[in-house]
Amino acid sequence: MEFERFLADPVSRRRFFHSAGVAAGGGSAAFLAACGGSSKSKNETSAAADVAILNSAIDLENTAIAAYTAGAPFLKGEVLRRGREFLGQEKGHADTLSTAVSHLGGHPTRPKASYDFPRVRNQRDVLLLASMIENRAIAAYLDALPKLSSPDLRATVASIVTTEAEHASVLLGALGRPQVPSAFVVGRR
Repeated sequence: MEFERFLADPVSRRRFFHSAGVAAGGGSAAFLAACGGSSKSKNETSAAADVAILNSAIDLENTAIAAYTAGAPFLKGEVLRRGREFLGQEKGHADTLSTAVSHLGGHPTRPKASYDFPRVRNQRDVLLLASMIENRAIAAYLDALPKLSSPDLRATVASIVTTEAEHASVLLGALGRPQVPSAFVVGRR
């Protein structure tokens, strides 16, 4: 019940994501700061904004990686198999985004030494935590999409958000909830 109170309290969720280093809006503040009136060229400004957005996304991916890793001991059967699959996909996302940041001349965000997750006690708690993180990622990626300067980066992020939506759907099913609860995938902050 402690975990469900955490999930129901938006202030607690916000505090968790803030402490995890995940800014709301997928790097919006960094994006806006990068667009200020400096003497940088448009390409340098775009690259700096893209790096900030992508590093925010890497923070989300690292949070998901840590959650799936920490939650694995509580998962069983098919849910464990899926959790391992999702963990591998999240690692792939983080690697792809890190490569993109490096190609833009930036330094990819590194994983934190530890994450302050709410205490999980069973498979349901892990599924709820993973669902919350996946939904946060969906919302952040959808927010980031139009802000990225390159069609290639937008295509990469669109591909990742599709996978995150698939994860969210599977997690809902594992929780016994409708897997496609609405006509639009928007995530939740």
